[in-house]
Amino acid sequence: MNAKTAASRIWIAVDALDRSAAVLGAVTRLASGRAVELAGLFVEDADLLRLAGWPTATETRLFEASMRPMGGAELEAALRAQALALQRRLDALARDIGVPWSFRTVRGRVVQQALSVAASGDWIVLASAATTVALRARQAAPRARPVIWLLPEDAGGLARLLAAAAGYDPQGAADRRVVLPEDPVRAGEIRAAAQAAGAAMRIASEAELMARAACGPAAPGDLVLMTRESGAADPQRLGRLLRRGAGPLALV
Repeated sequence: MNAKTAASRIWIAVDALDRSAAVLGAVTRLASGRAVELAGLFVEDADLLRLAGWPTATETRLFEASMRPMGGAELEAALRAQALALQRRLDALARDIGVPWSFRTVRGRVVQQALSVAASGDWIVLASAATTVALRARQAAPRARPVIWLLPEDAGGLARLLAAAAGYDPQGAADRRVVLPEDPVRAGEIRAAAQAAGAAMRIASEAELMARAACGPAAPGDLVLMTRESGAADPQRLGRLLRRGAGPLALV
């Protein structure tokens, strides 16, 4: 681990190595031009470890029909290996873009652990559980324009998300889509703020976001943006987005 720094941090929080590629790609773009520290967080899934402790626990891999026994000790060793591999990838990324980094491994659930370790003002990038399968299934899909989904809770949140989107996509290559909250008053305020901002974006629904996820990410570079306060206030929604959302999700 390198020396600590006073710079703000971008946390990379994952609980499976094969979900890290899209997250690391998003972090590279979010960190561009900023004095930040990259902070890796590998979360050993406590629920998965508990299940592996059962005498009849088996492992079934996607697209494979066979099953094999999976004990707790074997799973712990596999997770340690994944954590080490992620640490090496983070080291390489930080060296490549010239920023400091840190890394830790914890046990629990990824969303709760990420929110608990990140300090005020830190950004958190989480992997969508839908990303890995969808990318494998759609490798041959024609290249499409990526989408940045903005999920603000109020007009102030929209301004913060727009700033993050501008840093992520300074050339404007991605579509911006704003998902309004259900509350009509706040939705009206956000709609008015979006029009006043003059940015090229359109209003979308959360159902549209979920539908895109069900078909798999149509292009590399998809990103879901929420404020950290919004994600912490509604962890059930955050969990749903991670299970079915298009692309990685960043709390800013």
